[in-house]
Amino acid sequence: MTKATNNQLKYWVRIGLINPKKDGKTHFYSFRDIIKLKLIIILKEKGLSLQKIQKGIRNLSNLLPDSDDPLTQLVIYTDGVDMFVNEKGKYFSATTMQRFFQFHTEQIETEIFELQKADDSFSLRTSSYKPQKII
Repeated sequence: MTKATNNQLKYWVRIGLINPKKDGKTHFYSFRDIIKLKLIIILKEKGLSLQKIQKGIRNLSNLLPDSDDPLTQLVIYTDGVDMFVNEKGKYFSATTMQRFFQFHTEQIETEIFELQKADDSFSLRTSSYKPQKII
């Protein structure tokens, strides 16, 4: 269901990455545990290291101390190097807690295109201008 191997599950439980309920030797995974497992697998498949995933989860838990599991409440992105979070419209790195600015690139591209058009038009007008000799 999650694509995690038994060895991965055992290791992640041992290092505290996931904490399923336990009865004897049997682990019981809640719906939230499964969501968390799926997210961990996806982040790993995208190239994020387990250490960064752990650090990101720890930082997000500190950011949202009242939350049982912040991974199930936040929108998380990755570029394969870092975990990015959008929390209430603010973007930041889950591993470094550094905030990012959000740029609307389509709007900026349109504005640049308009400025270039205006500049080209100005260049055309000034290049065709020939000073006249006045006597």
